[in-house]
Amino acid sequence: MADQFVELLGTAPASVDGGKLTFVRGSLCTTLSIWKDRSDRSAFGWSVHTDYIDLRDRMDGFGGVGIGIDHPTPTGDASPSSIPPAACYPWPTGSAPLAPEIAAGVTRYGPSSLHFVRDFHDLGLLLLADTHVQRGGVWSFTPANNEPGRLAKAILLARQCGAQDLERAAVAKLRNRGEEPVPRRPDYLFRQAVADWARQYAKATGIDLSDLAKLKRKRPQYPEIS
Repeated sequence: MADQFVELLGTAPASVDGGKLTFVRGSLCTTLSIWKDRSDRSAFGWSVHTDYIDLRDRMDGFGGVGIGIDHPTPTGDASPSSIPPAACYPWPTGSAPLAPEIAAGVTRYGPSSLHFVRDFHDLGLLLLADTHVQRGGVWSFTPANNEPGRLAKAILLARQCGAQDLERAAVAKLRNRGEEPVPRRPDYLFRQAVADWARQYAKATGIDLSDLAKLKRKRPQYPEIS
């Protein structure tokens, strides 16, 4: 099946490991995963995730510094949601070729998923997005309930790359949203959630995020970017 996906995508992966096809573009690593449905082993789907390579191993326990890209279901549903419906298809019998509707979906949405993230700076902006971003018929999986973690990752990425403009954008959002409660936690502020994630990310990567960790204080001092 992986070979059929490669042919349909028209792009040779850097590596193939079972149902995982890995593509590398500059500082980005994109993985297309072919998986069986947990509740129905006769069904399968595919998904795409793009990471920043230089932080991938150190941030593996946190899903990397990247985003998932979702595509429409076989029924044509193209509505981004915080709980995306599984785009599942029947598992082919034996060595049978992929069904026409499966091949059409891979051909239509595969290339745009693989190239959704343009570069590390674009990845940072996607991490900072308030909601799902749509491009080329597919969209980033950026739900509101993981915004604090994504913002902390954006600052981590900015400091790893020395991208002050990206860090300024992240800090501006942090200042704007800092005193808001996170969803379903009225006693837990956005800045406090960012601080908690930053503490864990700093420990995993060795990158200094101590100024973010201090946002847990009652009178926080937000980072200053020159």
